[in-house]
Amino acid sequence: MADKSKIGKKYTFTWQVEREKIRELVEAIGDNNPNYRDPEAAQRQGYKDMVAPPTFATVPILWTGTLFQAFDDLNIELSRIMHAEQSYEYYHEIFPGDSLKGIAEVKKITEKKGKSGKLEFIEFETIYTNQHDETVVKENMLVVERS
Repeated sequence: MADKSKIGKKYTFTWQVEREKIRELVEAIGDNNPNYRDPEAAQRQGYKDMVAPPTFATVPILWTGTLFQAFDDLNIELSRIMHAEQSYEYYHEIFPGDSLKGIAEVKKITEKKGKSGKLEFIEFETIYTNQHDETVVKENMLVVERS
């Protein structure tokens, strides 16, 4: 089960936003919004370039391996977890060419006992800033590990 001594631990990573990663994500989720696929269409809507979709903030923490590093550090077994919840609070859009710095923090680990055993709820919060040191998005993630 998760190592509760890691509550408050932070994991820092950087990510260069690429146009193709945005396109890969929207293709994978089946989102045909032209603002996520076509720079000219996005510019006609007032954006400076094609914009990343709201769930894009999950991409950097996965592609950099940071989330899996945290799982290893917390002694969480991947075969025993499930993704329970995700939320995003945006302050600025994310565009191709942005350089994001993420700081993921283990916010809370709580335990509940059920009929089939113990469950642990692990809460992560990731704050992303861009190359202008502007906070871009706050992402909250909840994973559950079963005993």
